Amino acid sequence: MEKIIFFVVVAVYVIAGIIVTRFVKNKDDFYVMGEKGSTVLIVGTLAATYLSAVTLLGLAGVIYNEGPVAHAGFGSYGAWLGTLFAVIYVGRKLKALECQTLPDFFEKRFQNKWVTVIATSIMIIGLLGYGVVQLIGAGVILSEILNIPFPVLILLFTLALLIFSAMGGMYGVVITDTLMFFTMLTIAIVISPLIIGQAGLDQIKNLGEVIPGYYGVNGGADRPFGWVFSQFLMWILFFGCTPSLVSRVFPAKNDFVILKTAVVGVFFAPFMQLLVFIAAAAMMVLQPGIDPADRVFIVGMMDYTPPALAGIGLAGLMASIMSTASTLFVLTGFALAKDLFENVLHKDFDEKKSMFIGRGAQALVAVIVCIIAILQPSSIFWISIYAGSIFAVAWMPTIIGSLEWKRMSSKAATASMLAGILTFIIFGELKRYEIITFPVGFDHFYLAIIVSVLTLIIVGFIAKPTDYELGYYKKIKETRLSTVTIQKILAKHNGAAELKREYKQTLTIAVSFVVISVVLWGYFIVKLGI
Repeated sequence: MEKIIFFVVVAVYVIAGIIVTRFVKNKDDFYVMGEKGSTVLIVGTLAATYLSAVTLLGLAGVIYNEGPVAHAGFGSYGAWLGTLFAVIYVGRKLKALECQTLPDFFEKRFQNKWVTVIATSIMIIGLLGYGVVQLIGAGVILSEILNIPFPVLILLFTLALLIFSAMGGMYGVVITDTLMFFTMLTIAIVISPLIIGQAGLDQIKNLGEVIPGYYGVNGGADRPFGWVFSQFLMWILFFGCTPSLVSRVFPAKNDFVILKTAVVGVFFAPFMQLLVFIAAAAMMVLQPGIDPADRVFIVGMMDYTPPALAGIGLAGLMASIMSTASTLFVLTGFALAKDLFENVLHKDFDEKKSMFIGRGAQALVAVIVCIIAILQPSSIFWISIYAGSIFAVAWMPTIIGSLEWKRMSSKAATASMLAGILTFIIFGELKRYEIITFPVGFDHFYLAIIVSVLTLIIVGFIAKPTDYELGYYKKIKETRLSTVTIQKILAKHNGAAELKREYKQTLTIAVSFVVISVVLWGYFIVKLGI
């Protein structure tokens, strides 16, 4: 039963992806969905990307063993703040500047091929690390449950993803992500409460007495607080600039859609995580000793829910993987085709040839993904942190400096990105091989961030920005997405009435979800005593 439902739901994703390809008529459709994304679609794709296999496998396993506060209370809260930052600040500003990808912004901001090449290379490396490893870890586990050889499973998933990501571009990803979001929602609001109910909130709360530190700030593993806080900081900086989240803003219809998405989507993301994490703790009550712990949620679905529900849960798990992997395919393919080939080489192709190159780039990425996945099965949680840290130390200081600092130049951007990523990698390896040690509570992530920011400031003051860079900085400060949206709406027939209606709807949604959040979060805090 589980297998039948699993394959039926996955087939629905693929069929939907095939149908969507008929809407892709030009480059704008391929790269940004023709900017036709509604609130439901943008909320769906944002939440689906947020709730990845890192949540359902990696983080769930760590919380099962160590408790929720150190990882959910700090790491996930940081991810929530980072997502809000990505949508409200970075995404809106870049969409106002008519960027279709994140490296597109670096190209527009500096018109320097080395900045674009370095930024795009970091993006490709980071996405491969964050996306492929999730596919690897989930594939290893699901291949055992479904009795399908791991290489065959990876190949099938890759082919399925190519159907709607390569053919449908951003259209395919957004539509299928939204379908996947509703499947993932089933895990959060049906399966998780079912597991929690069997364990009992009182028994979950009592884990703090059975396992020392389970509900403590340092967790059951008694991790240094400096490391715990570094996760909070890393997830803010990573999610605040990761292409997988920022790019979700670009297909939005207008600024009102983005603002509503910031309220609704950013509510659903931590809400779904909250229930999953409590269910992971519930599994410690129901079945201690699951090894490896990454399997905790799968064991919960298979052993503590009805077969039909378990099948939907497995499909939801695969949805979390496919949504992240499809993002990997699309954004990495865009990076190769648009950001490196078209922007750096300054090639101007017609609509048909541009989309052909974009699809070909995604097929190349698919081959690379298959090779990595089949030859190098690896961890989920820890490598995702490594990939996230690369974005955080290399991109975030440069993006903020590029948007807010008048003296920002291509030399400062290049130096900051290289200094941040090299410091993180080199000192991380020196620490791993115990060649050097850091003070207790000081993670090498902090050092990389400090070096990246200081390098940016020093080089920024030394190297004078060009006239073009000063001119584009002025354009950034003069361009407002809200202004563009208001002008477009007022230009319509009965535009004033539509504008009033949009303002009222956005305010109502914001107030409603604030009230819901206070009640929901307050309930679990009181019940669990944390």
